[in-house]
Amino acid sequence: MRILSFWSGIVCAMLCGMVDPVWGYAAVCALSLIQLSLLGSSGSSVFLLIHYATILTYFSIAPAMQISHDVEFWEAGVMSTAAHTQALMLLLLYMAGVEAARLGVPDVPAHLPGGHDRRLVGVAHPLLLLLSCSLAAFATLFIKPELNFVARGLTGTSGGEENVPIDFIFYSTLPKLVVLMCFVALAIHAVRRRTLWSWCAAGLAFGLALAAANPVNTARQVLLIGLLPLLIHALGRSRRWLLGSVIFGSIAGLGPVLNLISRGSFWGEELTTFPFSQDFDAMFVVAGILERAPIPDLGWGRYLLSAFSFFLPRDLKMFPDFDPLGWSAILGNFSQSNLSLPPFTTAYFDFGLAGPALFGYAISAGFRVVDRAIDPNRPLSGAYLSALVLLAAYVPFMRGPILGWGPFAVSGLIAAVIAGALSSRARRPLPRAVRHGLPSA
Repeated sequence: MRILSFWSGIVCAMLCGMVDPVWGYAAVCALSLIQLSLLGSSGSSVFLLIHYATILTYFSIAPAMQISHDVEFWEAGVMSTAAHTQALMLLLLYMAGVEAARLGVPDVPAHLPGGHDRRLVGVAHPLLLLLSCSLAAFATLFIKPELNFVARGLTGTSGGEENVPIDFIFYSTLPKLVVLMCFVALAIHAVRRRTLWSWCAAGLAFGLALAAANPVNTARQVLLIGLLPLLIHALGRSRRWLLGSVIFGSIAGLGPVLNLISRGSFWGEELTTFPFSQDFDAMFVVAGILERAPIPDLGWGRYLLSAFSFFLPRDLKMFPDFDPLGWSAILGNFSQSNLSLPPFTTAYFDFGLAGPALFGYAISAGFRVVDRAIDPNRPLSGAYLSALVLLAAYVPFMRGPILGWGPFAVSGLIAAVIAGALSSRARRPLPRAVRHGLPSA
């Protein structure tokens, strides 16, 4: 039923998009809502749930209303209908690839949640975990405190010079994620143990997490990759509609508000609400590149490699010339030079129309492995927390791999491994001493 409704919906969205891209995006909105309702049963794919919540937030309602109201961003003007239609087709090809990887695979995992290990394993030493990680993280923040007040890796007042992104990872992003992942680990422990000590430890970790996340210069990334793992753990197998609503509400509602606090306090920007906020310009940028930049020869993977190595310094970046956002036609038409590009568009530059579908297939096939690791009763470990972080990182990943996504994804995984290693309480059974009898005569 779900598979049939999806492929029927994709065909309808394509036909509607050929008539008017606004109708096409409206069909994508309806398709996402239908899929979310059919994925609402307990045990279905957590990845598909987050995938359709992301599509609903960034790629359906927002572009439909932007096109219908002739909204423009970054002084780029109004895009043509043909460009918006082509951008919609790339999105639909990506969605088709995601579902193609699920053909023949039941959404309900083969194992029952919690069936393989009913031991409620928690944090062995909450105080050690909290103090060691948090104090080390806060100490790191004081080494280069100016990076806490930097948005998207720009130094702000010192001539507009770009920071080395590696510094941004280790001196600003990683410490915040370490503290947040400690809170996630201790909160999971508190939910399982339900003791006064565990709740106090989680509360103290939450206070430290709030302090580490301020100022909220990267509010959405901290919220998504830092705290969404906790919500996935709590709601990912049971209260599916609640999880999808939290994802949508945190981005569409809370995201622009936190942006006002962070960007507005430093640069005086005013709040523009959903769906006209600049946070929801992903498909606008896609249409702008398709319309205003000459499409080059196929890159055969070099565009994707260039995009995914963006967090490296420029001189170490793989194929720096294969960067669509660095084309002269883009820099000359968009006032904002630090744009983000959804990765399925980069795949289009590499492999043509087959690129978005193949990319969606690969992403979905990879997350099938992550889906199997999401078990609310699984022992708290680095691997389990890393799986939660990967699922959470999919939301800003789809928005486009900019500096705000890469460092948080990398540091979130590092923090998950650290928190899991310190919090694992699994004890290896001691080998029994085997007494051999004396040889008989």
